[in-house]
Amino acid sequence: MAKSAKSADVFDVWFLAADQVYRGVPWAVVSGWAEQGRLAGTDRVRPAGSTVAWQRVQDHPRLADFLFDPARHRDESAGDLPPVELDVDPRPRARELDDEEVDMIPLIDVSLVLLVFFMLTTVVAAVSPVTVPEMKYAQEIAKETDSITVMIDKLGATEHVYALRLGDRPPTPDDNNLLTLGELVTRLDKRLTERREPPEVRIACHLDLPRGLVREVTQELNKRQLKNQIRSYSADVNEAKK
Repeated sequence: MAKSAKSADVFDVWFLAADQVYRGVPWAVVSGWAEQGRLAGTDRVRPAGSTVAWQRVQDHPRLADFLFDPARHRDESAGDLPPVELDVDPRPRARELDDEEVDMIPLIDVSLVLLVFFMLTTVVAAVSPVTVPEMKYAQEIAKETDSITVMIDKLGATEHVYALRLGDRPPTPDDNNLLTLGELVTRLDKRLTERREPPEVRIACHLDLPRGLVREVTQELNKRQLKNQIRSYSADVNEAKK
């Protein structure tokens, strides 16, 4: 008897609208769903774990009385209550609506200031001379016999010339007096193919050379370092300190 009474208070509930079945729902929960209107009269129930046919809630002898009835929950005296007057204006004021909008003018001003700052710093960096550590003599650049030195020197007032030096030896005729960056890169690639290990490459540049000229060489060296063709590269001044 106790087992039958317990199983009768647990239901399987089938919500037809959602086509979803909840199994093993206690009586208190099912009746609460019916009172709250969550369980419709056309939904189905049956004892939990049974295989009997589903029964509509409105036909169930115990659950039908718990079904939500809008007429029963309507407060008949609500119409006799006097209207409530509030001091608060429910309509938003024009000033309040304006405060909700984000003022973009300060953001635009800050963006323009940053843009001008970066443009000025870029221009100054492009025209400034090369900033490299000082040294006494160019011959001290390459102490290692396997290192390669890219020498850049002035040729007249506005022109320049390139050269390659292996270790502390002077440039060979083929590696000397290179007038363009393309010629320098061609000779450098040939020397790199002759090395078993990636060498260290140093740039020996004239003190008065523009920064952009050395930057072009460092860009080519950086490409070859990424390919593991050279170990590292650096730049130094190619003249004695005055």
